[in-house]
Amino acid sequence: MKKFIIGTIATVLILTIVFSIQQGILFSKTLPYDDEQKGLDTQITIHLSHVVAENTPKGQAATKFAELVEEKTNGKVKVHVYPNASLFNDENEFKALQDGKVEIIIPTFSKMTSYVPDWQVLDLPYLFHTDDEVHEVLTGPIGEQLLDELKPFNVRGLGFWHNGFKQLTAEHPIHTFEDLQGLRIRTMPSKTLEKQFSLVGATPVPISFSEVFTDLETHAIDAQENTASNIFSKGFYKVQKNMTLTNHGILGYSVLMNENFWEKLPSKVQKQLIDAMKETTEWQFKQAVLMNDNDLRKLQQEADFEIYTMSDEERQRFQEKLAPVYDFYRANVKQHNVLPEIQKIVSP
Repeated sequence: MKKFIIGTIATVLILTIVFSIQQGILFSKTLPYDDEQKGLDTQITIHLSHVVAENTPKGQAATKFAELVEEKTNGKVKVHVYPNASLFNDENEFKALQDGKVEIIIPTFSKMTSYVPDWQVLDLPYLFHTDDEVHEVLTGPIGEQLLDELKPFNVRGLGFWHNGFKQLTAEHPIHTFEDLQGLRIRTMPSKTLEKQFSLVGATPVPISFSEVFTDLETHAIDAQENTASNIFSKGFYKVQKNMTLTNHGILGYSVLMNENFWEKLPSKVQKQLIDAMKETTEWQFKQAVLMNDNDLRKLQQEADFEIYTMSDEERQRFQEKLAPVYDFYRANVKQHNVLPEIQKIVSP
């Protein structure tokens, strides 16, 4: 009997040891902490606010980015897009971003020049000549250098997007720069843009994008500058009957995220967001060109809307008239190396 009890105890002990080894209870060791797994079991929500219509280069890119983020994170990260200034407008969105009330905004880089004066280089008239030049500058080392200047504001720059080249609309035809004299023209809040129109005798009026249609309709302003896609999508052609193709500047956007929010994201999610942004940006540049071409054709079909193409001679006169803006820019920025670097890229 005694031998039976001892044998039974030994058998149980052996089975216990074997089971413990299989389950990793014995001889187990603590696995190293993997910060990429932190928070991956938690749904992450990103609120993205912008001020234009969904059927614009920026609006479509925001939707594309949201789709790619969900795809690349297998649904762990959801980006909720709020277009048409439905969450914040272009006057209060940056403060909202800094305060953590929204995670991503996409303001024009012109709007950001009050915070980062060096970005005024992108507002210089007739600096760029092709969409390819814009792409090379904004997605290359120069773009990265400009985005790095956001760090003091607790904001991370994820990238730059392109809308297209700006044209003019007005109540009466604009054939030469003299036709702008005395007009109240809406501009984005950029000292460089304000200086540009002051040089031709116009009165620059910085107002929110969401107010442009109403101010044109009520004749609070006489003219405005914008891309064909914005002119069509926001219906500016319904309240202004004349458009002049000048290609005098570019309209673009900076995709910005709250830095505190970014730092709390798992490193794996950060990489997925970066990949989604790069893919969206390449898609967005191509889409912007297509959309502006298509919307210009739609505008040309409007019976009560006249489109005039400024002649090469008049465009040269316009460019020469605006040349002093470059001296104004140089006197108001710290990074004097950015303009020469861009000029190495753009065609003469």
